[in-house]
Amino acid sequence: MTRTVLFAPETFNLAEVTRGVEIARSLSRLAGDVVCVFAGYSRRYAHIVKEAGFAFRPLEPELTDRQADQLIAVDQGRGLRHPFTTRMLAERVSNERALIRELAADAVVIGTTLSQFVSARAEGVPLVYAKPFAYSLPHVRHMRSTGVLGRRTVAARILDGAAATAVRTVLPRIPVLPRAFPRVARAHGVSLPPTALEALDADLNLITTAPHLLPAGVPLPESYRVVGPVFASLPGPVPPLVAELASRPEPLIYVATGSSGNRELVRALLMRLGAARCQVLAPVRQYLSSDDVHALPGNVHVTGWLPADRLGGAIDLAITHGGEGTVQTSSVRGWPFIGIPLQAEQRFNIQRCVEFGSARMVMPRELRRTDWPALVEDALADGYLRRQAGRMAHRLHGVDGAAAAARHIAALIGA
Repeated sequence: MTRTVLFAPETFNLAEVTRGVEIARSLSRLAGDVVCVFAGYSRRYAHIVKEAGFAFRPLEPELTDRQADQLIAVDQGRGLRHPFTTRMLAERVSNERALIRELAADAVVIGTTLSQFVSARAEGVPLVYAKPFAYSLPHVRHMRSTGVLGRRTVAARILDGAAATAVRTVLPRIPVLPRAFPRVARAHGVSLPPTALEALDADLNLITTAPHLLPAGVPLPESYRVVGPVFASLPGPVPPLVAELASRPEPLIYVATGSSGNRELVRALLMRLGAARCQVLAPVRQYLSSDDVHALPGNVHVTGWLPADRLGGAIDLAITHGGEGTVQTSSVRGWPFIGIPLQAEQRFNIQRCVEFGSARMVMPRELRRTDWPALVEDALADGYLRRQAGRMAHRLHGVDGAAAAARHIAALIGA
């Protein structure tokens, strides 16, 4: 009997798209009678789905690049404007429900695709949410023990305890926003939980954080399963430039900001790395104009997306935004890294690696006053940082989060 799984990430988010693709690949290998279909409102990363061999169904109303950037800004705390009007959400839910019925979907797998919390439930289809542990319901409930900031000194522990208590008190009380969501949900006969934190729990929640980076002693609800890292394996060959740069005497630094970056951050960082005694490989072309690229220092080499999982031993140090995909890629490959978190989840991801000893963290407000040549030189010379990155890779050897996620989905739908 053929089963159909609808994958519905927000397709302007690179991490969500690649995570979905990796899980769909594993599910297709595990259960040959399962058909995986993707749908989304943005065409920004739809090509990744198609290049992986999966059908992509574009949905209306299409998200413009401006609207997608608005949502990224909201996620990072840089803005409040969003496109989710009642009319838009109502149209999304109606079209999602129609597609679920057309496909006779047995499950819907999402990223942070908020409208599907209404659509899948209105259709009575199990909803699966592949997500990080950071700021999930169990994380926030036990934040006084897990912390928000680092706890390496007495003063830091006191500050972190106060911050964790404040977050744990406030977050669970925030209602579902925008208010259009509960209105549209009621119109479709769906009753959402009263708070945003509870509303963002699915029927099956697949935690993609590395098991050993989860805070010890935090109990997980019955609907949670820890599957481990799920990160991108982008198509295409590794360009010859990588081998050429790796053959030079200077260390090779990998700089990536996923879909969370912006021109100002990327340009400021790359300009400051010009004085560092290293070569810089930066797949950030989408953020820069031709004039920006021409103005960069000679040791900075900008490209489009790269298959980072296949760069292997060419990289000596990474500098990333701390998104779970880039953190996992660095961790699995044994790269020490410097993280620049652009939102709360990324800060948590980096902080766990800082505590493990495989990373350092620079806050965005510190970027312009940081002596990047000195920081890079110090990180490259830090034997402990390098050894812990190697231990991190050893801990993750053989962990296949996509395959584990596929097994849980297959069990859910009886495949």
